[in-house]
Parts: sequence; C-alpha cells; structure tokens
Amino acid sequence: MLPTHDTAQLIASRLRLGPLESNILLVVLDLVLLVAFYLAVRWLLKRVVRRVGEQLAERAKAEHQASRVRSLAGLLQNTADFVLGFVFIVSGLSLVGINVTAIVGTASVAGLAFGFGAQKLVKDVITGYFLLLEDQYVAGDYITIGTVTGTVEELGMRITRIRDDDGKLYILSNGDIAQVCNHSRGLVGASFELSVGAAEDIAAVTKIIEETLATQNLPAPARVEGITLADATKTTLRITFKAPHGQRPAQILPHLRATLRDALLAANITLA
Repeated sequence: MLPTHDTAQLIASRLRLGPLESNILLVVLDLVLLVAFYLAVRWLLKRVVRRVGEQLAERAKAEHQASRVRSLAGLLQNTADFVLGFVFIVSGLSLVGINVTAIVGTASVAGLAFGFGAQKLVKDVITGYFLLLEDQYVAGDYITIGTVTGTVEELGMRITRIRDDDGKLYILSNGDIAQVCNHSRGLVGASFELSVGAAEDIAAVTKIIEETLATQNLPAPARVEGITLADATKTTLRITFKAPHGQRPAQILPHLRATLRDALLAANITLA
C-alpha cells in the first residue's frame, strides 16, 4: 500500500491539481487515516475491556464481585475514551497546521485553574474510584449512608444513586460519603416483638414460636430473647432472627409475623 504522501501526489497528478490543492488533498487523506485509526483503536479497546471484564465477572465467586468487575470495566472504558479522544483532537489539529504546543500549554494552565476551582469534582471522582477498588459496595447492594438506606442503582465516577424502600431516588456525591453500612455482606440480623395474653404460659409460647420459626428455612435458629414488657393485659416477647443471604429482614418479617400468628392461634394462645 502506498504511503499517504505518495498517494496524494499520484491522485494530484492524475487530477492535474496545483500545489495548494495537492497540500489540501494530503491533509484530507491524513485526517481520513487518523479518523480510521482512532475508530479502530477505540473499537479494539472497548472490545478488549468488555471481553476481559466479562471473563473476570464470570470467574467471580460472588455476585457482588461480578458487579464490582463490571463497574471497574465501565470506568476504565470511560477513562480510555477520554484519553484517546484528547490524543485524537491534538493530532488532528497538528495535521491541519495548528501549533498544538501553545494549545497544550494553555490547556495545562487552564486545567490548573480549573483544578483549583473544581476540587469538589476531583474529590468526588477519586472517591468513586476508591469505593470500587476497596469494594465498599456495588450496584445491587443494600446499604446505609448517613440517613439514606436503600438499594444501590448506580455507582458512577462522581455520584451514587440509591433507591429506598419507598421508591425515592437519592443522588449522593461520592466525595460526601464518610461512612457506609453494607447490609448485603453476610447475614443481617433483626428483631421484632410479639404480645400474648398475660395469663399465657410463656415457656409453652416460647416453644411454639421457636419450633414454628425453625420450619422457615432461616440461616440460623431464631430465638426468643425474653420478656420486654409485662402488665395486667399482655406479655411482650422479643424474637431475634437472621435473614437469608441476599434478603433484607424487612422483606421476610411480614411473613414471619403471619406464620407465628397462625401457629399461636392454632394452639389456642391468646394474642394481645
């Protein structure tokens, strides 16, 4: 295949173009080759990052690890696109005869000024990278950040989107995140209270409750911790349990309450 300069001269001679037209043709051919090279490298980088990310996600031992790998692959792809685009723009300007040295120098000074004025943005981006690298949470985890509790919908370079149990969407700047409580790592425990009539045999009630909850496929045996309130009308018991992996206690609590209610009523236990 002929070099670009020789190709331009050959086309110019056949079209009988002058020196100016030949130079313009040479620049156009160089730009076409540059665009083709940029698109090819961009496509190759995306393909490589995607393939490597998918292979690492398939080898991950847990779902949250797979989500973390996918998030990191997305951030890496965005960073590569930015760097490649900057190189493409500078190379294109150089081809058309613009002095890129002055532009790069100006961009450096402007970038320095922008950096001082956008420290919060830089902090958000850096924190976003560390949130992923340290595996604090990924999309799909149920977490608490400050007063916000919900499911992570997106962990981006600058923001985190959390959907709470009521369907409200919270958008948090990564740089403002100081403490994270991840409810999706390991078994999450919870407790609730149940009241029966004051005259009921607490030992018998405790046995019924624990035997009933033992049939609910909980990851650990539920326990009746004891009496939290007792008066002339009722006795209140506190029950602790652990939710199955991947589920929140609030998701299964209504079912547990209903199951215990039916079991106690079937045993002629008076509820209060």
